Amino acid sequence: MLNKKIFYIGNFGKFSRALEEAAKNINIFYKNLSPASFSEIPDDKNTLCLLDASLLLNLNKPDLSRPFPKNLSLVLVVSSYGHIPENIPENTADIFIKSFNSKILEVKLQLLLSRFALIHKNPDNTELHELSKKNCSLTRQIAHLQEQLSQVDSDLQVQEEVLGKINQITQLSRQINCLDLNRIAGVCVEQIPQLISARFASIYTYSPENQTLHLLRHNHPFTIDKAISLRDKPNSPMALAIQKKELLLIKDIPSLNGNLEKNLALTFARNYASKSCIIAPLLSGDNILGILNLADKISEPHFTANIDLPPIQLLCEIIGSAMSNIRLYEEVRLQARTDSMTGLFNHHSFYNELDKEILRAKRYGSSLSLIMIDLDNFKAINDNNGHRCGDAVLIHVAQTITHCIRETDIAARYGGDEFAIILPSTSLSDAMNVAQRMVDMVSEKPVEVENTQIRISISLGVAQYADDYTIEDFMNTTDAALFKAKTKGKNRIHVVENTLV
Repeated sequence: MLNKKIFYIGNFGKFSRALEEAAKNINIFYKNLSPASFSEIPDDKNTLCLLDASLLLNLNKPDLSRPFPKNLSLVLVVSSYGHIPENIPENTADIFIKSFNSKILEVKLQLLLSRFALIHKNPDNTELHELSKKNCSLTRQIAHLQEQLSQVDSDLQVQEEVLGKINQITQLSRQINCLDLNRIAGVCVEQIPQLISARFASIYTYSPENQTLHLLRHNHPFTIDKAISLRDKPNSPMALAIQKKELLLIKDIPSLNGNLEKNLALTFARNYASKSCIIAPLLSGDNILGILNLADKISEPHFTANIDLPPIQLLCEIIGSAMSNIRLYEEVRLQARTDSMTGLFNHHSFYNELDKEILRAKRYGSSLSLIMIDLDNFKAINDNNGHRCGDAVLIHVAQTITHCIRETDIAARYGGDEFAIILPSTSLSDAMNVAQRMVDMVSEKPVEVENTQIRISISLGVAQYADDYTIEDFMNTTDAALFKAKTKGKNRIHVVENTLV
């Protein structure tokens, strides 16, 4: 076979090296050519030309657009999964399934050369020519069948993988269906990323009133935003997901167009190994309760729509429903603890909170002050102006109290026209300043109801907790101070001086 020559037209290096080794083992000349060097192939019966099918996808190249020489044996080389283009040359004598094993190629080449040599020696033997055509057709059919089977196998693998993930979702849903937001957040950043091989995750809660996202939990090793105003970043991916109320799959962040934040691509490039992410709004009906972000696909360039999205979409529905249940539970719980008119704590909740603060003050030796408030002449206001006006006065006083205290302080409607304020870690002198500020604000600003301005005032009793006090002692002492303020002329404060420490 020394006079035989094999030329491979293609740029698949691994296949070319395997061919070269196979040709060397059977003592045949071999050369790898580019399409531009097509003219170097001799037009004779001793030449076997292997044409890579991938080149036929671009037949407008001048070197491949002309007819192939008829004397050489032209064999089309296709990929291992049998992808055969429709526009193969007319004089294709056979189809060669690509292999990278030189031993297998060695046997295939010997069979091809022997068959073509036999045909060339018997050019008038129609049976040999028909057999060659049938062999080419059969190879092509096998290749197509192989491609179809490969696709079916691929589809089955995808379905099997998705079903496996759905089984995992069943386990995760049991953990998500609870009234503990921190537990749900833990599942989101610790277990859900494993489901789709994501390296990083973060979950934000969403406040539609001010269009703000608040970070609940994340597993990033670097700093991420704790609060995001979508008014300031209306074109960010999370804002887009919220606007559309749809899960957003981004395969390549740097390639995003100018509709998104310009510096976004740079941020992702710095922090992540891959540039793909999933941004999933957490919905309950039409209400958006938060956002789950999953980023940095492990061992693959990007997340996929057919495998990664279905389990995340299902989980996000479960998470959104659980978060909605938590909000509903908190609303009901808050209603049970607060006064419906003023929004302050009710009588029962006040005692629970006071008991907690007394225990904390004892444990840490911190100061604790208490203010009792009573509206002056409230009965006369009701009698002269009606209960609607009285309700407006109560609401006005409650708003004034809220304005004058800290977030850590606890205000309650004690009953009727009485209010109480617990001031943790507050000295008696600081409590007196708070009380005086409330007296001044209430007396200076009249309440306007139906074009009628009503001037009101309040009386306050102030006391500080002493170590030997019970909760009843503390309440009685402060209430006695309030009584003193009322009897001394109202619109004033009275302080129990002997509790000063």
